[in-house]
Parts: sequence; C-alpha cells; structure tokens
Amino acid sequence: MNQLVLLINFLGLLLLEPFLLADLSITQNVPTSMAPGTEVRVTVTVEKGTLSGFAKLQLDLPPGLTATAIETKGASFTFADQKAKFIWMALPSTPTFKVSYTLSAEASLSGNQAIQGRFSYIEDNERKTYDLPTSTVDMGPGGAVLVSETTTSEDPTSADLASATEAAPAGSTMMAVVDNASGVAPTQGGGGVTATRTITPVTENEMLVEVVVKKGDIRGFGKLQETIPQGFTALEKTSSEAIFTAQDRIAKFVWLNLPAGPELKVVYKLRANEKPDGEYSIDGEFGYLLNDETQKAVLGTSKFYVGAKALEALAHDPSSMDAMDNEDAELARRKAEEAARQEAAAQAEAETERARQQEAVAQQQPKQTTQPKKVTSIPAPENGVVYKVQISAGHREVGKGYFAARHRYHGDYSIERHQGWIKYVTGRFGSYSEARDQRVAFNNAGHAFPGPFVTAYNNGDRITVQEALVLSNQKWVQ
Repeated sequence: MNQLVLLINFLGLLLLEPFLLADLSITQNVPTSMAPGTEVRVTVTVEKGTLSGFAKLQLDLPPGLTATAIETKGASFTFADQKAKFIWMALPSTPTFKVSYTLSAEASLSGNQAIQGRFSYIEDNERKTYDLPTSTVDMGPGGAVLVSETTTSEDPTSADLASATEAAPAGSTMMAVVDNASGVAPTQGGGGVTATRTITPVTENEMLVEVVVKKGDIRGFGKLQETIPQGFTALEKTSSEAIFTAQDRIAKFVWLNLPAGPELKVVYKLRANEKPDGEYSIDGEFGYLLNDETQKAVLGTSKFYVGAKALEALAHDPSSMDAMDNEDAELARRKAEEAARQEAAAQAEAETERARQQEAVAQQQPKQTTQPKKVTSIPAPENGVVYKVQISAGHREVGKGYFAARHRYHGDYSIERHQGWIKYVTGRFGSYSEARDQRVAFNNAGHAFPGPFVTAYNNGDRITVQEALVLSNQKWVQ
C-alpha cells in the first residue's frame, strides 16, 4: 500500500513539474543567418511570472562571436571566455522583461554556429535551471565583408543583412562594422535620436571625451554607457544633470528624467594610468525609452592614441581638428586685425611722442657745458622692450608633435598663460620690424597658423604694440 502511495506521488510530481515551470518562458530572437563581419541586436524576452530574487542568464557563444550589453534591466553584464552573463541580485518586478545585446561576428567566421543558454534562479531556497533552446546561425562562406549602413537590391549581402535586422527596433538602422571589422559604425536610434563622440588630447596620456546626444523632445529615462579601455580611468567633467558612475571598464551617465532641451552634452576625462603607448578605442551607446520600448543610438567606435602619437594623429585628421584651432582661428583673426589697427594708430602717436621727448630733452640741456649732462631716456629695446610672434592660442596645452603634424612647424616656442588662455609664442626680437618680418616669413612658409601676429613685452609684462613702440622709440612699419 505504501509503495502504491509513493508511486502515485512520484507520478504526480512528474505531471506537476511542467505546470510549475509553465510560468517561466525565455526566448531570444537570434537571426538564422548573418554576414561575417557584421553585428546584430538580439533581444531576450523573459516571462517569469512572480519569480523574484537572484538570477543569472548565461549565453555560451562559439569562438568568433562576441556579445556586448545594450539593455540589462538592472543586471551586471560580463563577457569572458565566450560566456555572456547577465546577473541580477534581484529580478525586475514586472512579470515580463527584455534584455538585449549586440552579437558581433568576426570577418573570418563561416559555417553554422550554435548559441546555447541557460537561466538559473533560486526558488524555495533551491537553485533551478531553465535551458534555452539552441539557436543556430548560418555564417555562410568565410571572408571579410565590409558593410555600409545602406544596401540596395544589387548588393550581394542584402539578403543576409535583411535577415540580420529582423530583430532591430522600428526606426533604427542596421549596425555595420567598418574598417574590416575593427570598429562599430554609428547608428541612429528610434525617433531619429543620434549621438556623437569627440576625443581631444589634453596631454599625451589624458583625453577629454565629449558626447553630444541629439534627442529631440524625448523625455524620461536615459542612459549613456561608454566602454573604455582596460586600465583607464574616467572622471566626470560635465554631466548635464545625469548621475555619473565609473566601474571597471564602464562609464555611465544615467538620467531618471532627461533634460527638456533637444540636445544634451556630457564630458569626461579619460586617463591612461601608465598604459603603454599605442592605439586604443572607446565604444558606447545611448539608451532611452520611446513609446515604452527600449531604444538605442550607437555612438560607434572612436580610436585614439596614447603617447607621442596622441597629438600627431589628431593633427593629421582634419575632421577631428583640435578645438584650439577651431575656437581660436576667429579670435586670432580678430586679434590680428586689431593689432594692425593698433600698429597703424601707433605710427602717428609714436612720432608725436618722440618729438615731444626730443623737445623735453633739448630744454633740459645747458646752453654751455664742457661735460654734457647725462640724459636718462626711455629704455632701449634690449633693456626692457621685447617683441615676439604669437602663433596660436587655446584652452589646453599641446606639444611639439602637434605643431609638427598640424602646421609643419619644428621650431622652438614658449608657452604663456594670459587671461585664461594658453598662448604659444616664438622668437625674441629687439625691434618691431624684426618681429614683423618673422610673422611674414611664417605666412610665406605656409605654416597656416591661426594668426600669427606680433606681441610686445616690457620687462616681461605683456603690453600693447603701440605702448612698446612708444617706449622703444621705434617707428611702426607695415
């Protein structure tokens, strides 16, 4: 009799177990095929019912495929040893939620690739596991494939791209790998949201990273997530009302309610922390809600250098011209024009002042003397007045590599900090005409400095050119 009861209970548990697990269902929309060297967005839908507490979603990827988190719903994300892990200390409270990630394929990948996964959780103090159905992705023949953001019917990869983008949210664009699968192209998000990144060297191992998000009238939750190189440190400079955190390789700006303006800007400093010289990169994305659906705008991959090439590489790239030249070209032009006006006005003033001084000296001379009285005159140029040529100015300090690469200038210069600017000057001339000739020589040599123009100093203090002309008793020359 007892054995019959045990048998009935055992059969009851077997029949009951599917009903106990019926509340848990997990699906992911992995495409059936991909082109090598491309990326797609994969969304995992978790229907968990009332399940709560600790949980882990693990996806096992074959070599050649990698995963990068897009939306984690509060989970911590890691990808190592071909395992992508979403770990929750406490599951989201809603009965159904979605997480997403970018699935990237190397350009040399080919054949069928299987993705397996499991969802582990705690229920009644017991660890349980839900195995996801195996997803198989057909990568087709091997070989690098360069993909543009728009394809046509004549493009042989159109069919693969079409299948790869089946899971993309409405209004977004297929992400593409550029530069032979070495970087991610920027992608517009739903609602026309775009985000761009600019990296500007401050020193050879420090960069200023500026991200501008054009979001239109979208409000509500928003998150900018930047993946920085291993061993670097991110320090907040401007957050645009966001909550900033930096941990491991992730720098985050989180808004519970996005600012009202159509555009927002954040800035952070990236420090190399004694990393070796070389090339590094940053990837990132801006996530937000549109019609209660999670969307993202991909910033794409930005490359930069640490070491001597940091300033040189930027100088060779006109599209990422240092803000110093952008900001100061107009300022330098105005200063040059103002200097020219001052110099022209100084000509008449200097002549008048010189005549007055000569008259004053003549009146002080005795009519008859065997020993001429020593006259104290205005200091000669070599005693106090010096002219130099300013070749550039900015709000950040750059090195010789910048001027060599940007302006083909290998000469010496000195740095002055004046009225909130860092000014770069060269030469030390006793007369204005010598400094003027050097300025002309710079222009004739094709250095394309934002200027240049003549500056003047008296005993080390910067003064106007007309003051220097008067003090040094010199004529203005055009």
